[in-house]
Amino acid sequence: MATLMEIAERHAEWIKMAAYLGSESPEDSVQDMYLKLAGNPNMVSRIDYKGNINTMYIFTVLRSVVVDLQRKKKREHYDELLYDPCKEPLESEKAYEDFMSKVKNTIDGMTEYDQMLLELYFVYRLSMRDIEKRTGIPLHSIFNRLQNAKNIIKNETYEQYQNYCEAQTEKETVARPGRFNREGDQSNWY
Repeated sequence: MATLMEIAERHAEWIKMAAYLGSESPEDSVQDMYLKLAGNPNMVSRIDYKGNINTMYIFTVLRSVVVDLQRKKKREHYDELLYDPCKEPLESEKAYEDFMSKVKNTIDGMTEYDQMLLELYFVYRLSMRDIEKRTGIPLHSIFNRLQNAKNIIKNETYEQYQNYCEAQTEKETVARPGRFNREGDQSNWY
């Protein structure tokens, strides 16, 4: 039975074979072939043919390695071509996510009573009078609690909101083509 050491004795022959198969880096292809053979003991047993190394089997394994490397390279090339920087989240989207995360954390830190009032008012779109009718809470109490909650949210999230506004303004400036500026135009139109 042939061993990897016996196969490696014909290393130069395998390199020539990999080059013949079209490998751009025959040395690497042969190394990958060794790894493939070492990873599967059944393959090594098939290499032995009447006490000699089955060159045709080595050729087949090497061909599969070369084809795999070429496919991998082609896939990487296509991945490069398909890369679309527009699919990356924009800075304004990141700023919006930060802002909304801060709003959620601020609301989560409030009492359950305030959270319930905010949910009824903003999520279910009930008016303060409807909340008063359904819950029996006095209108002035609902108004005061909602105002306090809004102020807390504004104070806690002011910095994130400003970052979002700046990123949104920057996005609009980049996306919108500029207008002709006579003062800034240095070209000679005459």
